[in-house]
Amino acid sequence: MRSIAGITVGQSPRIDMTDDIRSKLAPGLELIEYGALDDMTLEEVERELKPLPGDEVLVSRMRDGRQATFSGTRIVPLVQKRIDEAEAAGADAIILLCTGGFPELRHKVPLIIPQPLFYSVAHALAGGRTIAVMVPDKAQVEQARAWWGDAGLSIQVVQASPYGDLDAIAHAARSLRGSNCAFLCLDCMGFSVSMRDIARRESGLDVLLPRTLVASTVSELLG
Repeated sequence: MRSIAGITVGQSPRIDMTDDIRSKLAPGLELIEYGALDDMTLEEVERELKPLPGDEVLVSRMRDGRQATFSGTRIVPLVQKRIDEAEAAGADAIILLCTGGFPELRHKVPLIIPQPLFYSVAHALAGGRTIAVMVPDKAQVEQARAWWGDAGLSIQVVQASPYGDLDAIAHAARSLRGSNCAFLCLDCMGFSVSMRDIARRESGLDVLLPRTLVASTVSELLG
């Protein structure tokens, strides 16, 4: 059995996520979870990791299901700590369970960071057409326009959190019907297969889901 470390920028276990990931893993691959915020309360996160002006805004899930919003810059040392722990425990590869942008992280085993993989696949599939992107938080809308634009993609952004009401996801997806976008990208690891199916039905678009994309990639690599 080969060990795959899944490191969330929120808290583990990610009971909302792991079934979707494990269903895509090749036989012989075992997922072990780590959380950057495992040692913190939501109140500590809001106080100590609050985004500063100009910071990337990240959104994730606490163990009790509540949404946490925090600085992409301030979370990096906590993510690096979990990478070090996973490698010390014998992980054969690591998946970072976040679609945000990260600086170069120290690692010895393969580290799969979703954002560049997600952008590359979307770029290859778009064929120069505009794509739709769904982000969890209003504070991420302009951030998404800038980052996807830097990746060479024209996007139409809608907002709905995977940690809130499913009706909000359906409503945001429905607003894309008739948009002529090439497809829809759900830009957060929190979005599930069932949410993808809702978004596909309501938008009328094909949907790219990052959590199953990274699971399929690590399976191809190690399975």
